[in-house]
Amino acid sequence: FENVLSDGRHEKSGNEQFLTEISKWIFHERGHLKAVNVKHHRVGETDEPALYRINDELEYSVEIYEWSGTSWEPYVANDVQVQFYMMSPYVLKTLSSDKKGLYSTSFKVPDVYGVFQFKVEHQKLGYTSLSLSKQIPVRPYRHNEYERFIPAAYPYYGAAFSMVPLFYSLNHCLRYS
Repeated sequence: FENVLSDGRHEKSGNEQFLTEISKWIFHERGHLKAVNVKHHRVGETDEPALYRINDELEYSVEIYEWSGTSWEPYVANDVQVQFYMMSPYVLKTLSSDKKGLYSTSFKVPDVYGVFQFKVEHQKLGYTSLSLSKQIPVRPYRHNEYERFIPAAYPYYGAAFSMVPLFYSLNHCLRYS
């Protein structure tokens, strides 16, 4: 074992530091990540809903900490991502960090309904992998939740309402001719 730690001339080399650091990583004394307080909710609300509706605006957040050997310290990275996933990712967002362990983002639920998953899969060299997932259903609008008058349909509304006087005048002409 001493030959591994020395370079053959009985002097310490970088091998000792390497073996020390790798043993810390193997025994989760260094580079061990944990996620807590995983939350999602509609923008402007605080309670986690049982389901979302298409086109809802939502917020997702998670706190990630790293074990320093003596205590849990905030994990700081700029490449943690969340996927809003159904068969394939519909939304892929990089989470922004407050540098104190809290990662968050907001996005709009896609115009597709079904069972989606929030997925965070973070893998970085020198750290344990982090894999989180949570299922949530997304439903379409109910029949009474749609807009009554759609602005894009105003030309059709105008055409329909302009036909009323035409039918009235045509009926009047046919009746008195």
